[in-house]
Amino acid sequence: MARRTAKDTARLIEEVARGERLLEEIKDPELRETVRLALRLHKDPFTAPDARTRSRIRSRVLASLRPHGATVADRVTIAFEILAKPAPYVMRAFAVAAIVLTIAASTSVVSSGSVSDDALYSVKLASEQARLALATTPEDRAMVELTIAEHRLAEATELATQGNDDDAIVATSEYGEHLANAAAELAQVETLTPDAQGLVVQLQQKIDTHRAVAAATVARLADSPSTASAAQVLAVVAAPADPAASDLSPAAAIAAQAATATDQIANVAERKVTPVATSAAAIPPAATRPAAATTRPTAPAHHTEAPRATTNERSRGERAAESARKAADEAKAAAKKAKEGSRRTPTPTPHHP
Repeated sequence: MARRTAKDTARLIEEVARGERLLEEIKDPELRETVRLALRLHKDPFTAPDARTRSRIRSRVLASLRPHGATVADRVTIAFEILAKPAPYVMRAFAVAAIVLTIAASTSVVSSGSVSDDALYSVKLASEQARLALATTPEDRAMVELTIAEHRLAEATELATQGNDDDAIVATSEYGEHLANAAAELAQVETLTPDAQGLVVQLQQKIDTHRAVAAATVARLADSPSTASAAQVLAVVAAPADPAASDLSPAAAIAAQAATATDQIANVAERKVTPVATSAAAIPPAATRPAAATTRPTAPAHHTEAPRATTNERSRGERAAESARKAADEAKAAAKKAKEGSRRTPTPTPHHP
């Protein structure tokens, strides 16, 4: 039997209602039941909704169709729909940022124990410079400088143990440089607040600990021929400091002692390469030269020295000596800054009741 449409069903209902067709003549049982129910509702109006009920239902349906103001729930739903669109991209950005920060932090932690020959040493130096840039007060900069100095002393100890005296010289000289910088920062404020004075005391205690560590390393390495030369560098750190001048403040005295020790380290490095750098050893004096030679114009003194090698041709020892001398000059500048800063800082006058 072909599928009937709504018009066919309505026509059948009208035909049965007018008596033109009997209900039993409808062969399809579902269609026959539909027609029977339609005729029953038509004959028995009480089973259907009355006029008032239909009007109330109509009013309720029309009221739901009228536009109305957005509720709080509607606004929350709309907000979540809007945020849901870029959410994947935002979450990806947060995830990438978290991964980058995690990698950077882990790399910084791993590189903290590296030495100059390690691949992560440049990361360590960059991290130290970033910390110095973020330090805003003299106290903060002094603590960062002290931390860097301790890193350099640890590197020098490790390098000396390995017998790498050239890099040990560089690390030890930089230790003195950063130690002088830390003292110079504290010299600017040491007489202003009790906290700054306490930091100066802590700095001196740290230096005493550094001397003890260096002395223990020297005692352990001095007997071995492969490490005896590197032990001589650490011996400068382990040696007691010379008495400071009476006109210096405690912080300025620490800076001056650090500058003196750094200068001694630079002298050790330069003496190490002196036999290589000076080759004009046995030039006869002008009075004992032949007459023909005395008629020639005398060359300047610096022309009698051996020609200076290029940067690529310099040995590691020469580069270490240059780095040590540069660190010594920086330490001297820091000591001068500490001395001048301590003089500019007003000394608190005692209060007499």
